[in-house]
Amino acid sequence: MKLDLDLLTRRAKIIQGIRAYFTARSYLEVETPLLSPYLIPEGSLEVFATVHHPPHAPTRPLYLAPSPELWMKRLLCSGAGRIFQIAKSFRNHEPESPLHQAEFSLLEWYTPGSDYLDSIPVLEGLLTALLNDLSLPSRLPWQNRILDLSVPFERLSMKEAFLQSAGLDLEALTDREDLARAARLLDLPLSAEDSWADIFHKIFLARVEPELPRLQALIVTDYPAAVTTTARTKAGTIYAERWELYLGGTEVANCYSEETDPARLAAFMAGEEARKQHALIPHACDHGLVEALLQLGCPDCSGVALGVDRLLMFLLNRPDLEGVNLFPLSAIMRGK
Repeated sequence: MKLDLDLLTRRAKIIQGIRAYFTARSYLEVETPLLSPYLIPEGSLEVFATVHHPPHAPTRPLYLAPSPELWMKRLLCSGAGRIFQIAKSFRNHEPESPLHQAEFSLLEWYTPGSDYLDSIPVLEGLLTALLNDLSLPSRLPWQNRILDLSVPFERLSMKEAFLQSAGLDLEALTDREDLARAARLLDLPLSAEDSWADIFHKIFLARVEPELPRLQALIVTDYPAAVTTTARTKAGTIYAERWELYLGGTEVANCYSEETDPARLAAFMAGEEARKQHALIPHACDHGLVEALLQLGCPDCSGVALGVDRLLMFLLNRPDLEGVNLFPLSAIMRGK
């Protein structure tokens, strides 16, 4: 392998810049386990499993964490305050595409006393600081085009995005059959097993996401609450307090006002655990997080997960994730 010294040094500088940014704002860097006997179930994710062979005890399955969320939330319940982490994360059965790797770097940060909208300026400040560290302009050369990262980032609600790109009013389509009829009028294939959330995603991926602005940083806000996550529901609406960052039409970060009600979190986990019965790698559910909420409570907070490798693609003007990793697993598996 030929050493890409430019990638080695610039990647290190960006990681150092992320740490410096959060440390200067009184966030505590934490380190949590990569292996766990249980996980927060997510129906759309497949995981990696291994087996622990202790010398004098029965074997036990362990799983590589797809994010550090379950441990960081325990720290929040214990009163850790503002925390962040850059963690290796693992997801199985990912699409074979330039935007996916089975192993990747994920930045997560949690801010007690804030909601999802409060985290947007934190994100904008982070990207501005990294551009300054690299002596890059806010209008960034990217794949023979110019990507505008000047702040404030453009914002677009999911309601507005569906109206503009698909001509659909989500608030008039809260019934599964109504949304299914709308999808069929868009010539999208459906199955009888598709839930409301499944149909929403099919419309979004086929008709809405391809039409999102590609040449400026975009925050898509207020996803439907029927797409179940650990995000808090926005009072009096059908939406969740959630946003995603898009760069060049690619999702790079995801933010929630975190659900802190034990009953609602338990209901979410039960639903996702049922969906995981058909997973390639079924795994034990992290019921201990609900217990932590019941015993200790969790402060109202926002949480952000940002794909470091995807961000590096844009900051370093590389076409894919292989181009920002020194030892990309996809290349190793091809024998390169």
